[in-house]
Amino acid sequence: MPKYLISYRKTEEAGQKPEWTSFTTESEATLESHAVRERVDRRMSVLGEKLWGSGEVGWVGAGRIDDVLYKREEASPEISIIYGLVQE
Repeated sequence: MPKYLISYRKTEEAGQKPEWTSFTTESEATLESHAVRERVDRRMSVLGEKLWGSGEVGWVGAGRIDDVLYKREEASPEISIIYGLVQE
């Protein structure tokens, strides 16, 4: 079963430096960018986090988990959420 990594830039209060946080899912229903955004919004509401940036979602492709995490670091500042297929 394919596994997807979803990462988003979050803050817990205004003026705080954003940091990436990540989680994985095996649900293919979350592959469209609007579904990824909805899943991140639900997670953030439970954890009391705020999304940093403009809220754009970007697909970074497939690769080993370290490759996907590396691509995350290269994301432009406009992108708040990235997701990719993690190959084992």
